[in-house]
Amino acid sequence: MTRTVLDKELAALDEQITHLGQLVHDALLLALEALETGDLAKSGRVIENDTIIDSMRAAVEEHTIRLLTLQQPLAGQDLRYLTAALSIAGELERIGDGAAGIAQIILRMVPLRGSTMPYVKLETMPANQNGEAEITESSITRAMLDLGYEAARVLQGTMMAFKQRDAKAARYIWEEDDVVDVRYHLVRHDLMTLMSGARAVPALQNDSLVLQRATYLLWIGHKLERVADHCTNICERLVFVVEGETNIAASKEVEA
Repeated sequence: MTRTVLDKELAALDEQITHLGQLVHDALLLALEALETGDLAKSGRVIENDTIIDSMRAAVEEHTIRLLTLQQPLAGQDLRYLTAALSIAGELERIGDGAAGIAQIILRMVPLRGSTMPYVKLETMPANQNGEAEITESSITRAMLDLGYEAARVLQGTMMAFKQRDAKAARYIWEEDDVVDVRYHLVRHDLMTLMSGARAVPALQNDSLVLQRATYLLWIGHKLERVADHCTNICERLVFVVEGETNIAASKEVEA
């Protein structure tokens, strides 16, 4: 395989991975819209489209393995890129699986929702006696959506860094994972607060299904937090492709 042909093949592989990233990003946003609006049709579309994401991941793997097989031996960045492509495609597919998982949870929550609290209310939440915002399912879901859109922003930035082969941006995104983690821990704290102590008994007396809904919301939060973890792994692979560095944290310490 000549250099010209190889360059065309690598460019085509790049387009496949970028397209896979866009499919995953779209799926995540659609799942968040379904969570916010209660649009079950959107949840169904996320689940159906997961097969397309799986197929695209398989196409990336097949293309990568074919290039590795036909172009031996490779050296330098080409080899690093092809070996990293398998890992990157796998991380993106897992994000897509997470979006589909969120959509499935939304569908499972349908029979658990009462007529008094169908979906997220966007108005300001009432304050308690201490002047603090009252913790409610609506406020938690609102915070969950903020977490989700932050994770989607990290994914978008990750794919832009991949497209531009920007190792500096990849390191910055690796640091941004802390923002997602903080949001997740705040959401988890509010869920635990809602179902602990003096709040739990009256909540269950008023609505016997609240504990099940809270559990499902906790699952959704975990899946959203994992999006940033997968992005971190992609960024680590990207730094490896560009610089041959296998540990972002170690390289950051050297820079410091």
